[in-house]
Amino acid sequence: MSDYGTFLAGAAPSTIGAVLCFGTVTFTAAALASRTFLLGDNRAILAAISFSPHHKDRIAPVENSFVSIFSLFFHLNIFGLVLLATYIIQHHPPFPHDIRAEFDPDYLVFLGILSLIFALSTMRPNHARKRKRGRQGGTAQLPGNDESSTFYDGNSTIASGLPSIATRRSFRSGASSRSGRSSRSGGSGGASRGSSQNSYGSSQGSVEEIDLQDGKSSMLLDTLEEESQSLISHDRSSQHSNGSGMDDVSLLDEDGSKSTNRSGDHSRLSGRSMSVFTATDLMNLHQTLELRGLLSAFFLFYQLTGAELSLNDVNIFQNASRVGSSCFVFLTGFGHAMYFYARNRCRPGRVMQVLFRMNLTAFFLCATMNQPYVLYYVCPLHSVAFLITYGVIRIDQSVNYDRYGLRMKLAALALVIFVVWDCNLGIFDLVFSPFFSRTPPYPGVANGSLWEWYYQSHMHHWIFFVGIVYAINYPVTSLLLSKIEIMSNSGMALVKGTIGLSFVIALSMWIKGPFSNSTYYFGRMHPYFAFIPVLALVFFRNSTSFLRQHHLKALKTIGNLSLEIFLFHHYFFLSDHGDSILVLIPGYPKCNVIVSTLLLFLVARTTHNLTTILTGMMFPVDDDNKCVRSLAFFLIGALAFYCAAFALDAMGLAGTTNLCVGILILGIVTYKTVLDMTWTEYKNVGRQLATDLPAEETIIAKASPPIIGTMVILVLGISCHILSLAGASGGKLPLERTCEAYANDGTWAPVSACNEYQRGLDTRELAVGAYYRDCEDAAVMHWGWRETAPNLKCQFRSRSSSEIQKKLSHRKIIFIGDLMVRELYNALCRLLGDHTAGAYDATASDHSDKSNRIGNIHLEYKWAPLAFDQVSKMKEVRTKGNAGMKSPDLIVIGGGTLDRLHVWATDEDQASHNVAVQKLSKELDFASAPAIWCTPTTVNTPALSNEEKRNQMNEMTISEVRKMYRELEVESSANFVLDGPSYSRGRVSESYDGILYPKAVYDAGIQIAANSFDWLLPPADSEDDLFEPPLTGLLGTLSLGLMMVCLSMIGLFFLDGYYGFSYLPSLFVRRSDSHKRIYQETRTASAVMPNDLFEEALVPYHQRLKLPVHNLRAGSGASRRNKKQDSERGVEMSQQDSDILSLLDNDSLLGNQSISRRSNISR
Repeated sequence: MSDYGTFLAGAAPSTIGAVLCFGTVTFTAAALASRTFLLGDNRAILAAISFSPHHKDRIAPVENSFVSIFSLFFHLNIFGLVLLATYIIQHHPPFPHDIRAEFDPDYLVFLGILSLIFALSTMRPNHARKRKRGRQGGTAQLPGNDESSTFYDGNSTIASGLPSIATRRSFRSGASSRSGRSSRSGGSGGASRGSSQNSYGSSQGSVEEIDLQDGKSSMLLDTLEEESQSLISHDRSSQHSNGSGMDDVSLLDEDGSKSTNRSGDHSRLSGRSMSVFTATDLMNLHQTLELRGLLSAFFLFYQLTGAELSLNDVNIFQNASRVGSSCFVFLTGFGHAMYFYARNRCRPGRVMQVLFRMNLTAFFLCATMNQPYVLYYVCPLHSVAFLITYGVIRIDQSVNYDRYGLRMKLAALALVIFVVWDCNLGIFDLVFSPFFSRTPPYPGVANGSLWEWYYQSHMHHWIFFVGIVYAINYPVTSLLLSKIEIMSNSGMALVKGTIGLSFVIALSMWIKGPFSNSTYYFGRMHPYFAFIPVLALVFFRNSTSFLRQHHLKALKTIGNLSLEIFLFHHYFFLSDHGDSILVLIPGYPKCNVIVSTLLLFLVARTTHNLTTILTGMMFPVDDDNKCVRSLAFFLIGALAFYCAAFALDAMGLAGTTNLCVGILILGIVTYKTVLDMTWTEYKNVGRQLATDLPAEETIIAKASPPIIGTMVILVLGISCHILSLAGASGGKLPLERTCEAYANDGTWAPVSACNEYQRGLDTRELAVGAYYRDCEDAAVMHWGWRETAPNLKCQFRSRSSSEIQKKLSHRKIIFIGDLMVRELYNALCRLLGDHTAGAYDATASDHSDKSNRIGNIHLEYKWAPLAFDQVSKMKEVRTKGNAGMKSPDLIVIGGGTLDRLHVWATDEDQASHNVAVQKLSKELDFASAPAIWCTPTTVNTPALSNEEKRNQMNEMTISEVRKMYRELEVESSANFVLDGPSYSRGRVSESYDGILYPKAVYDAGIQIAANSFDWLLPPADSEDDLFEPPLTGLLGTLSLGLMMVCLSMIGLFFLDGYYGFSYLPSLFVRRSDSHKRIYQETRTASAVMPNDLFEEALVPYHQRLKLPVHNLRAGSGASRRNKKQDSERGVEMSQQDSDILSLLDNDSLLGNQSISRRSNISR
């Protein structure tokens, strides 16, 4: 990397390429806008502004027209400005980034409860927004534009295979009496009743309809779910026309209770309105968006409160965040599988559209911010889940709608997942090493890209498969829920209670087991038990019709932006890979959180709208050829800009001036190319529509656009330069030597020990209810640097143990001096992790050398109380270095206090001391390593032990010593001066013997020295060579992987989306023959088994979606016998009647009804 000037200092070639790309886009957009404006025709500008992501069916694909191309450049320009703002916030923020506060669980819980209360206040019914029926398809062109720019196609709704569960039970007595009156007034024939009620295709049906192209419904990573969930919504006219025989419609009675009638219904069961059909509000669109919003809100609170920074071995909040990530992946597998299965088409255009939408923002963030792709692990994680889902459905697509064809393919996929992730056979490396390399550690990716990808993908490698299984079992699960909910209260409570209690027991075992273990152990176990909390959440969220038919609008709104929130929280919420926070209002942390959160949501919403529009323009899902061309153009363009930036960097021409010239040249070429292709036609159409347009363009109108584009680029460039000069340094950048003058400028600030956080912590963990001192008297002193001007780029901060260990890795540090230097040596040992250093030990000698090896760091302390001793030790170190022994990488030396006591009594002593100090200055000049000179700390004169010391070593005399060392050029010979009075002045009264201070004082001194390491110690050249990434494949567990394979087989071949939990009620309730129990009186409840509902659920579902149905029917002997029995009875029953009667097992499910009454009803 080269220094490209202040704004792009240290920028990588990828960043320079992004600047060239979006600089060219900005120039072209400004020039094109000014050209059409000067013509007096604003059609293109108005069209670009009017693009709405909420109506994606109105977003026309890019074509060879001025309006279309200008709209593309317009939105790309806004996208580039968002990236520019992100770069400025990260690298040149208005104020230095602040450290994150210590984790407070009380704060996290408080925010969660407060947000949940607010979200509950925004509860809305799902059907609050209905699409108007009868909308005709067609195209709408731009006003007066004959360039055939299609902006709207109304034919976007597809027929669903699942009617609504608007009414499952209406067991009120009033409803019963009205049903009776209705039957009597309707006559004996079902046709007359059907004619007086809403038909299944009626426009007044209470079924919710969701527009397939509703732009406000987007998935976590793409716009998939709005389409896949629309398959669960309802196009009544299509359903009515397919003649499937399921013409149920829900009616609302006068008192607000619901009753149901059917066209051709020949029965009223016990006077109760009852129908059985699949529950289309199960996992509906509103609910999945709400769930993503809930998870995103928890993620933000988790990051805001620093929950992942908790030092506890068992961090349940970090474990909970991983469960939330698994929920996201589950929804991805569920949504994609629903879409491909219901659409019965796996077009390449759809694949490119999803991947582009999913990775567009992450791709440019990687380029602009010079970050590894795996840092935004959500994007590769969900991309791989999507590709696997697509692949398993696309391969041998003809068998997808056989009875077991798709399930056999998924069983094979389960085995592949088991082999790749759970068996340590090296297959994972073979598959993914071409995409993720074993790179050296990078901020945020401590163990390299391949290991980070292995860790993240292993964490969720089964849960997306669980989502696929839930999707293909969706019709069965939905119908099963409907059958349960038409039971009596006792029967429904028994079945639902059994499943719910089973989930509660499983959750309890999971919480006490993997969830309550260490982060590492939980990471190993989580992929095999994640299905328990996820499926439990899905079950309880859909446990009642009220919960399914309502959603929390606030969370749904957040859910729409979940991808962008994750990507941009790295920069507009946190910074430095989560180690610090963005500061916009210094000194007001709570207000700063509010402002930064609002900014995050603004950027997320803007980016979401832009990526939706750009995806719709470049990748129309119904035109594979155009998608391929768009993808090729995008990749070739990105590669061309990167190669240009790399070439400029290699030639040393990537300065600010050269970049501006390159942008102007590329912008002019692009501008002229667009005009040559589209301007004549656009201008002619405009003149036909508006007679007041000039016949010929003026010279000013032709020449001004490039000038305006140039001015825009110059304004942006100058603004960026000013922001870089006035702003602070972003991130944990090394301090420059120019910051040396401010390193010792700080003070001791009181921090209350009984603040709200600390009092709560003491009460929770120590059961402390009161303190023996007032809060004003119990303040703890902390050292802090004074604020410097942001443009100085001198952001001093406390260095962590891990950071210092990395900085001093494989280095040797020597301390030479008196007791003060010894305490600094102990302080560095404590900072590196040896907390016993400096402990009081009466048996240890104070006047002896010490050494310590902490990891690969070698520390030595040499006792040298006088200047003469220090000169001797310095010569010894230099001699050993000349002899071939390892020289120190840093020398910390100091003294002067004891010289004033022992060699100051006579003139001869003072003269010899002066000579020694001069020699010390020369030794520092010729030192083989950088040297830090430590001046004596402030002396607490009253605390000195005797009169001699008070006369010879008082603060006034020691200040003269400091002045003498400065005049004899000792300080100027050293590479850095650690000023003792600066970090000891505020703690003088705590010096117990007049010279030595508490450990905290020396800890502050060593922190000052640690900041100077940035310019004193260059990065180790061999750091990358010493990196050894962990081996992949170590997290998999063979036995648990086999367990997941077995559970997956249960879900696949026993048709249970809840992985066997739906079968547990059969342990308590009896299952009987579905036809015999209609005529036989029993006194025990009957269980509804998922595997009994295969044809009953899938055949109507396929009929409505116009999917193949002939391979779904079993054709077994039992099935033929059942059909024969129905014929002999002469009972004319629709499919819905069979569904209802199959549940009439005994009186406990329907109340005290007699056998004779059932027979009358059947007749």
